[in-house]
Amino acid sequence: MKEFDVEQFLSHYWQQKPVVLRGFFEDFKDPIDEHDLAGLAQEEEIDSRLLSFVSSDSVADGTGEWKVHQGPIHDFEAVCEGAWTLLVQSVDRYVHDVADVIEPFRFLPNWRLDDLMVSFATKNAGVGAHIDQYDVFLVQGKGQRRWRVGEPGQYKEVFPHPKLRQIEGFDPIIDEVLNPGDVLYIPPGWPHDGRALEDCLTYSVGFRAPETAQLADSLSLMLETSDINLRFTDAGRRLSTSSAMVEPNDISTLKQQLIAAINSDDFTHALLESLSEQGLPEYPPEHLYTDKQIAVGFEEGIEFAPAPGVRALITSGKDKATDEATEETGQTASSLIDSYFYVNGERFSFNREDEAWVQLLVNNELLYVNLLPDPPSFAFLATLTTLINKGYWEWIEA
Repeated sequence: MKEFDVEQFLSHYWQQKPVVLRGFFEDFKDPIDEHDLAGLAQEEEIDSRLLSFVSSDSVADGTGEWKVHQGPIHDFEAVCEGAWTLLVQSVDRYVHDVADVIEPFRFLPNWRLDDLMVSFATKNAGVGAHIDQYDVFLVQGKGQRRWRVGEPGQYKEVFPHPKLRQIEGFDPIIDEVLNPGDVLYIPPGWPHDGRALEDCLTYSVGFRAPETAQLADSLSLMLETSDINLRFTDAGRRLSTSSAMVEPNDISTLKQQLIAAINSDDFTHALLESLSEQGLPEYPPEHLYTDKQIAVGFEEGIEFAPAPGVRALITSGKDKATDEATEETGQTASSLIDSYFYVNGERFSFNREDEAWVQLLVNNELLYVNLLPDPPSFAFLATLTTLINKGYWEWIEA
């Protein structure tokens, strides 16, 4: 990768405007090909689809029919009509080798990163002009693709197929042909359209951003099982001036009831569990490991690595806003919130003396005994055993 000014990108482009990054990957080599992609699209548990545009026989004005085939796809000859595109979601969860495509964008936190979608398109193929509500880095693999990007605005939506949402069109402010190793960044809400000039591969590194409704879902789920699902009380209330009146004090108390729940450690955990949810495939080892086996293997220098696509989360504790809100509501701030890390919607605790090892676990590609002078506790190795037996981490054979 050529030199990239991350701070300038965050200051001038991230969530602000699109940009073409020429030669972002130097001497780019595809870590996967269309045959590998087709193999993934045949798997039941992998989200894939094939879009095709079949031109009308009687006219040459660009009209035709859009077709969408949802995976798994077993008979490609039957569905690969006209100009077609095969799209496979979350390839990073199944193929180790694509990790290098994501790595340059890891200056953004794990909880924002969604997945890596890979698409193969034949000449003239695309998915039509559309608008996404997430940030995406479009990495050009083999071949060339012409990208057009317009400005945010009000665009008429069209549905040429029940499973395909497009817009009628837009005036481009970017109209560029991407070559292998080039990258196009597009923020949410900017219309765009990509068309393959020849058979080509594109890697879409997508970033998610939770909506308020999703955050509210986390709160609701947490309250179903939490002890802080309190009931409104109003002992000592004053006589109301009207039976129909909802007093401002009552509204304020009801809101504070919600605010107290949001500021609780229980909701912080629920939020982090939700943000860590990746929908990872479950590939536990054929034979479950014991704590002793992992402890002995670790001591002997065995290396351990996260499974494909695994991205753990960890927090340093309460932020300033939460501390201020805690003071206002009179709650006691817990010092335990930063003694946990989160993987695929699950919470794992750790002892404070193992913090350095936990930081290595969640941030490093490999974990082995010589990384630190002092070995981890048996409790840490027991947690590592659990992660391995769940299929989240792997024992790397020599």
